[in-house]
Amino acid sequence: MAELGGGTGTGTSTGTATGAGTGGRGADREPVAGAGRAAGAAADREALLARLLAKEAIREVLARYVRGVDRADEALLRSCYFDDAIEEHGSSWNGPAQGYVTAAMPKVRAMGTMQHLLAPSHFEFAGDALCHVETMIWTFARFAKDGRDWDTFTGGRLHDRFECRAGEWRIAHRRTIFDWNRDVPSAEGWCLGYIDVNAPGVRRGRKDGADPSYEKF
Repeated sequence: MAELGGGTGTGTSTGTATGAGTGGRGADREPVAGAGRAAGAAADREALLARLLAKEAIREVLARYVRGVDRADEALLRSCYFDDAIEEHGSSWNGPAQGYVTAAMPKVRAMGTMQHLLAPSHFEFAGDALCHVETMIWTFARFAKDGRDWDTFTGGRLHDRFECRAGEWRIAHRRTIFDWNRDVPSAEGWCLGYIDVNAPGVRRGRKDGADPSYEKF
């Protein structure tokens, strides 16, 4: 009986040790797997944040572009392009983007009111430093022809190759796509006279640093 009891004790001891050993290995694996999942989630969040920041940086360039054109701010407009960037702008320009800015500024300053409105952008990233971006754009521009003013409305898209160099996103190549246009004689009545543009306190847009948007208040 003593031997049977001893044998039973041995078996119990062995079983308990084996069970404890197996449980210990499972417990060891669980923290490792959990740490791996946490690291993967953190990496995903980092990648998502980097992508969101890249999109926001690209949107800021697009906003600088329309402000630069509408306010005839040459320095601001140049800052949207890399020095070796290419601009394909319909029949008016096809070549270096910096040359496009040089040629466009005198025309922009001489012509009438102009306004560019940006619509949503579509982003296609190809790695961390290249993004193809399509942005819908509407343009209003006033031209003088045959002794009268004409208002032109044009809808199109900015098809851009954006690159990130030294941590900065800019346009490396732009192709303007023209979708529709409407030209009508200018008839500026300011809401049928509701707005008195000559009244004190009414701020009118300008194409220089005296535009009201440059004031800080």
